[in-house]
Amino acid sequence: MEIMEFCQKVKRSLAADIEEGIKVSIKEITKNNGVILHSITVSKRGMNISPNIYLDGLYDAYESGETFRSVMNEVRKIYEESKMESNIDMSFFMDYDKMKEKVVYKVIGYERNKELLRQIPHILFLDMALVFYCHVPQIEFECATILIYNSHLKIWGISKERLYWDAQRNTQDLLPPRIISMEEVMKEIFSKDIIAVSGEGEEPENERKTEESGRMYVLGNSKKLFGATAMFYQGVLEEFSKKMQKSFYVLPSSVHEVILIPDDGMQNGEELWKMVCEINATQVEPEEVLTDSVYYFSRKCKKIKKLF
Repeated sequence: MEIMEFCQKVKRSLAADIEEGIKVSIKEITKNNGVILHSITVSKRGMNISPNIYLDGLYDAYESGETFRSVMNEVRKIYEESKMESNIDMSFFMDYDKMKEKVVYKVIGYERNKELLRQIPHILFLDMALVFYCHVPQIEFECATILIYNSHLKIWGISKERLYWDAQRNTQDLLPPRIISMEEVMKEIFSKDIIAVSGEGEEPENERKTEESGRMYVLGNSKKLFGATAMFYQGVLEEFSKKMQKSFYVLPSSVHEVILIPDDGMQNGEELWKMVCEINATQVEPEEVLTDSVYYFSRKCKKIKKLF
């Protein structure tokens, strides 16, 4: 079964279950890196906002043997959790004086987003681009974002430079940077009991030194949303370099975070690049890939450059 046929089947099944006055439609939505996702939108008469239910993952599960009944149970669950009971006041978005404190930026790759970048204000940096968005202020949409297009700048009567200035001021305050070691990341993912299985007591001194020499750190933000942008925050990379007393490699893990590896002379830039390419191709969701590049921050020059 093709995915559009699957979407039509889901649409018919859901439409038969829900109350009158609600319209179910199918949409193709273009995400970051030109990735096209399929969704159904459930629109209620008189409501100015409608939930999207993405079906690509459910389609894959169905093709892998999941029953259609199980798929529909999940669709209904998502619908019940995401449906809105009241309208959202979006008038603030039309008034830049009300909007300006909510403007922030994120970073995306240039090559995979050339078509999108023709339509939106952006700042190029190496092979990346800073683009702008705002948070919807209502608490139920804490992580929802609205991408800002060139057409919005015309409505607001502002320049790209003004947008950048406001976003630069807001982003670091609203989404403060966070640098933690890879060990801390793993502790957040797994329980302490699993970590403890590695052994008891102090490690030998030579083993601790070996661990420190290959240590990796993750740079993101406190909300874990578009945190790769933190590498553009004023002073963040420089302060990390001072703390480590080393230059370091920057690996784009995803649009949400980057990995920092202090340069102790043991790393090979080309091997790191091959690793980034492989992980992006096999482990990262296509719409969350930043770039396939490896970057390097020089402690001496206090600048970041692209290596590969």
